[in-house]
Parts: sequence; structure tokens; C-alpha cells
Amino acid sequence: MKKQDVREKSDKLRFKYINRYIKGSEVLDIGSSEGFLHKLLKSKNKEKKFYTLDFSGKVDFKVNLDFPEKSKPIKRKFDTIIAGEIIEHLESPIRFIKYCKSLLKKKGRIILTTPNAIGLQYLLKEDWCVFYKDYRGHTQTFTMPMLERIFLDSGFKIFHKDYINAFWINNPFQYFSLLIKKIRPDLMIVADSVSD
Repeated sequence: MKKQDVREKSDKLRFKYINRYIKGSEVLDIGSSEGFLHKLLKSKNKEKKFYTLDFSGKVDFKVNLDFPEKSKPIKRKFDTIIAGEIIEHLESPIRFIKYCKSLLKKKGRIILTTPNAIGLQYLLKEDWCVFYKDYRGHTQTFTMPMLERIFLDSGFKIFHKDYINAFWINNPFQYFSLLIKKIRPDLMIVADSVSD
């Protein structure tokens, strides 16, 4: 299976988890750069307005997420922020989550996915995110308790959390993660902003 086909299959699986938790009419998709998941979300939610944010490309908002304070301020607020497979690339995950909170409307929601630090991919190849040729750029790995702590400390209430099997597909070992939920390759947190 080609890399693009694997990515599209992975995005279709991730879509099933993400789509059910989108709320409101204005959605900010961070890091998608008009990718397959973004297009799928837009096509299935025609009544919603989607915006994109990334550090480059044809996006609505260009922001360096390692130093968002150095970017042009975004004056708009969003009902939902989707942050799929982003946080593991950033220098300060806490800064990122607090930045996301600043972009949400009152009681807004963030939906975040990231590779699981105790996922099967790390159990089989512990340096997976550091040296594996297709996934350079990961600077962090997270467990579910780590993510929960970051969200709670940043002013969010966890609405839903899950271990999802929507990454590192097309590998025969992936079927073990269907049996043992905590070693599934991806984590998902859905959290609502709590008023200050």
C-alpha cells in the first residue's frame, strides 16, 4: 500500500472518532493544510464553517505554534478546534494548549489526537518517532495521564478520552492493539474550555 493510501485510510479512521464530537458552527482545523481529513470533515459538515491554521501553505491563519505570540493575532473565536497529530511536534505542549484555549469561544471544545507513548509502535520500536524516516519532527510523546494533566492545568474539563486505532495501520501487529486498548497507537482527548 502506498504512503498516500495509508494516510488516507488512517484519516478515514480518525474521521470516525473526530466527527462525532464537533460542536458549534465555526471550526478551526490546526495543521491539516487542506489535507484529506480536512476535506472529509468539510464534505460531511457542510453547515459548518471550517478555517485552517498552519505555519505555511494556503491556510486562513499562519502561526508558528512554537511561538504563537510572535504571530499576527487571530481576532476570531471558534466553537471547536481540531488538533490532529500536532502536539507531538511542538516544543511546548502546554503553551500550545493554552493558545488553543485563547482561540475558543466560551465553553468551546478542542479535539486532539496524538501518538500514544505506550502504543504498540513504541513497544516494537522504541525510537520510532525519533529516527523513523516518515515521522521525523516528533519532539514529544504522551501517555493519556500526561495529556489529561496538561488539559486540566490549562483550564479544560475532559469531555471524552479514548485510545484509538487510527494510526500505524497496515501492520500485522496492529491486531494486538484491538485486543489491548491501552497499546492502541493513538490517543484522543475531547475537552471543553472552563470559564476563568
